[in-house]
Amino acid sequence: MKTIDVLRTFDKLKMKIREGRDTLAFFHYEDQLVLWTKVPHQRGELKGKLPYYIRQQLKLTSTQFRQLIQCKIGRAEYIQILKDKRII
Repeated sequence: MKTIDVLRTFDKLKMKIREGRDTLAFFHYEDQLVLWTKVPHQRGELKGKLPYYIRQQLKLTSTQFRQLIQCKIGRAEYIQILKDKRII
């Protein structure tokens, strides 16, 4: 998984981005912070368990995360996933 793919996903989910040591992404729903995650400032492939940690922070299964990266899941579907899991 490439860093650019994750950053595109953040944009697709309309997450608010804040730059610092890492790129921080905050997911808001109805003006409330629901969750956040981060990705390092690097190019190329994410190494080690980083994709796993990002997936966990986004509260997705591996299949859902793969679909999100492949643009098969949008913001509305993501919100429904979070509602089904009673996160929002």
